[in-house]
Amino acid sequence: MKKLLYTSTLLVFLLTSCLPKNFEVPQSPLLRTLERKSGLIAYIGTDGNVYVSDQGGGHLLKLTEDASITKSQSGKAKYYQYPTWSLDGNKLAFTGLDVDGSDIHSELFITDIKKETPTRVYSSATEHPFYLYWSPDNSNLSFLSTSASGQAVLLQTVSSEGGDPKILDAGTQYYWSWAPDGKFMIVHATRTSDAETNHLSFLQVDSGITEFGLDTAPASFQTPAWSPDGEHILLADVNEKGKNEIILTDSSGAYEKTIDTFTLNTAFAWANDSKKFAYIAGDQKLSAGTLGDLHVYDLASSKEIGQDKNVLAFFWSPNSEKLAYFKPFLTKNTSEGTDGSTATQELVLQLNVLNASTGETRELFTFAPTAPFTEILPYFDQYHQSTTIWSPDNNNLVISFTGKDGKPGIAVVAASGQLEPRILAEGLLAFWSWK
Repeated sequence: MKKLLYTSTLLVFLLTSCLPKNFEVPQSPLLRTLERKSGLIAYIGTDGNVYVSDQGGGHLLKLTEDASITKSQSGKAKYYQYPTWSLDGNKLAFTGLDVDGSDIHSELFITDIKKETPTRVYSSATEHPFYLYWSPDNSNLSFLSTSASGQAVLLQTVSSEGGDPKILDAGTQYYWSWAPDGKFMIVHATRTSDAETNHLSFLQVDSGITEFGLDTAPASFQTPAWSPDGEHILLADVNEKGKNEIILTDSSGAYEKTIDTFTLNTAFAWANDSKKFAYIAGDQKLSAGTLGDLHVYDLASSKEIGQDKNVLAFFWSPNSEKLAYFKPFLTKNTSEGTDGSTATQELVLQLNVLNASTGETRELFTFAPTAPFTEILPYFDQYHQSTTIWSPDNNNLVISFTGKDGKPGIAVVAASGQLEPRILAEGLLAFWSWK
């Protein structure tokens, strides 16, 4: 039996390794069981509960069981959101939302995957978490929440072991990047005083809370990016000539060089090796996010190693050798209404992977995204630092899609492009663990 399983696995590998480009073979049902597993996938099911499984659907954990996403006659509903893995892959954080008519109560949970039991570490009827981001040492969970007044968002932190949350900062808009040592953050926030102003600063959080402002005029961008090795920071500023530019600074925020200029807005993210980064030079107006030309930049040579047009978001692979990116399209659907045929437009995403060594790209999967996945893409530069859609072994991606029947699902997509996507489960939003 072991020899048969080994032979089957070897045959699948040999067949796929010899396939021509852009050719796919159907996934064998055996592959789900036989393939080497890498990390875990956390997802929100269509019932609103939190699940964890491996990429084959095995070792399934149902972390919550009390969700009810359809409001009852009394106006009550309960569901969970924003699954976010710690960098060591041992803990999973997520939010819970209780709705009772016009009353909303939020909770924040952290699960030790080995113990499988969620622990509530935060609860509020006035401040509602909507974005989670673990500290680099996995000891604290930073998060954004609404404020009681509704006039600002709060940056808060809570220990992974529980305890009282601590408010670190506030703004009407807020984006940040952790330094690798977990002692500092680089912050891009909109402050409200007599007028709203964009502000760049360092926030020291290891011993008390101290803010150091930067003498830099921010251009139109969202999230600063601290390199994984701690040596550099990517920012966007307006230079003395009034030009929007992407700049590289050292770890103190001192200018090193200009990477490129842009006309409308930009978004960027580092590869894990700190030798490469990618950015989008936005050239189309959106209510949120960036849409435009993708550029992949090598820091040592100061040269581009790949590019594409009309790109909305991207995620680097763990080994920094591949870049998964999404190109949006609008398709027309025709449905029969009471007054005849009605044409509607639907967002469709094309998933591509770029090889950072050769600059070559390959189309993997075209799909309609789920609503929760659609909502995070405009903010991918922030989510890129707190979540990943890549498997730890760089071989697969997890995608949240809507099928032709309208049902949302979670799919595992081979980065090689030589296997058909495989449906993992019915679900709304999924992320892979870092390890």
